[in-house]
Amino acid sequence: MRPVSHTLINSIRAPIDRVFALLTDPGRIAQWLPGCDGVQSAGPLRKGARFTARFGARQTEFEIVDFTPPSTFGWVERGQRKGWRTFFRLDATAGSTAVTIRDVWTPRSFGGWLRGRFLEKRKVQNHLKTILENLGKLLGS
Repeated sequence: MRPVSHTLINSIRAPIDRVFALLTDPGRIAQWLPGCDGVQSAGPLRKGARFTARFGARQTEFEIVDFTPPSTFGWVERGQRKGWRTFFRLDATAGSTAVTIRDVWTPRSFGGWLRGRFLEKRKVQNHLKTILENLGKLLGS
């Protein structure tokens, strides 16, 4: 089954190191990840590390699959949204950081692919937009 992906790019008025530090601090993920009530991690994030996030009554495990400071960070979800991967790419620009967020989902069925491709697109785009807005607010831009 072909993956369904959604990408959003925007600029945040903060240095790349500050943006990366905020994205990868387990204690602050709940502040920018929509719907997240808290995160538990055994230590600092790095490639191969896992953390658990709480979304109301639901818990999801994330595994870090991309971690290259200060430019890339990504995870795969191991819980209810199995098959979802989220990647962040940071590019330094003049006094700002260009942030690219890409959500990739590999559906398990043709019906799932249709729903993901046509019915849930707006919801995913709003989710990505909210992440960028939250990052900007936390970094004062």
